[in-house]
Amino acid sequence: MLRYRLEGSGAPLLLIHGWGVTYTIWQNLAPLLRPHFQLIMIELPGIGGSPEVDPERPYYPACAEAIEEVRQALGIEQWSILAYSSGTRAAEAYVQRYPYNVTRAIFLCPIYLTELCSLALRLLNTAHPSQTLTNWLFSDWRLYGLVLALGFNGRRNDYTHIWKNEIELQPVDILTRMLCELPGKGRAPFELPAVPTLFIWGSRDALTARPRPLRPNDVVIPANHSAPMLAAHHVAEAVIPFLTEGRLVTTYNRWKRAHYGRDKEMTQDRARLLSRLHITAHRRFALRGKKMVQR
Repeated sequence: MLRYRLEGSGAPLLLIHGWGVTYTIWQNLAPLLRPHFQLIMIELPGIGGSPEVDPERPYYPACAEAIEEVRQALGIEQWSILAYSSGTRAAEAYVQRYPYNVTRAIFLCPIYLTELCSLALRLLNTAHPSQTLTNWLFSDWRLYGLVLALGFNGRRNDYTHIWKNEIELQPVDILTRMLCELPGKGRAPFELPAVPTLFIWGSRDALTARPRPLRPNDVVIPANHSAPMLAAHHVAEAVIPFLTEGRLVTTYNRWKRAHYGRDKEMTQDRARLLSRLHITAHRRFALRGKKMVQR
């Protein structure tokens, strides 16, 4: 059975982590949710302390069956779900198979990839890289660079090293399966039965492509793909009202108004910097041309 951890009291809420990380991903969000819910934090098959699944079985449907075993073992009749990143595809598989066991479902930073990220995933899948190559790719500075770029938009943070170190501990074949078996290589629309569902998108998420225009059950928060860690309060502000009252709350517009002046100044500063760089480059090019003529 999957490894799990229980915290808090109240209505049961299942938390499903993302790619390569364990339930430690919830360390900043869990304290905000504990007063309202009993948290059931699981580790997906092959991750952390959970057993692997048969390599011949599709990964995400196998996740759904393993999650159902946890529900039955705990004697929970129905629960809500909060899934993050690639864990949203495990949650999708579970809701498809066991819709009557789910009261509400929330998909945080849901994996509907940008076209560029999906293309990279297709290349990884079609190339059939050797174990040696994948070990090389998902280690050291290569893995750190991926985490930094896609998880934190290139901005260094203490959590970058924590994520990198944790991902490095997981079996490479499981990491590869979690990526290569994403529905439609990460570009398949979510297919869900009639269960109340909320999608929470990060306004600065470099990995996902949120719907345009937004649907009625889409909410945008000021965050990148590291939302559970760096934007836990914004996540909680959207999660708690939806799970307790069925109410949708977005903090993005309020945040955008509060930061409009600062963002405008930053944009102007960036424009001035680019202008200076352009002028400097033009002068250097002109000077170099004069020297060549003189010769």
